[in-house]
Amino acid sequence: METLQELSQAYLEHLRQKGKTERTLYTYGKDCEQIQAFFGPDKKLTNILPVHVGKFFKSDELLKMPNGKGRAPATVNKTRRVFKAMLAYALEEGHIKSLPMPKNQ
Repeated sequence: METLQELSQAYLEHLRQKGKTERTLYTYGKDCEQIQAFFGPDKKLTNILPVHVGKFFKSDELLKMPNGKGRAPATVNKTRRVFKAMLAYALEEGHIKSLPMPKNQ
């Protein structure tokens, strides 16, 4: 597994194996789509740096809906949690050597 798209698919399958509901898998899948839209689906996991994650956490792609309205803080926080958990999964599986999280996250 090298790309963000491959990680997203593997992570969702991992959650399915753990018994997560279809609704959870659907909403997490939407979070993965949002993350991939910012970074690009072919972004190599090893090229994701803390500065990139920090930019995503402050980006309009995360903080605003396509119509320009702000997303609810709970929605933004859930997407951040999903991304952090997905990266933690990549670390546990040996696909990255450290978590690329900014210091204040």
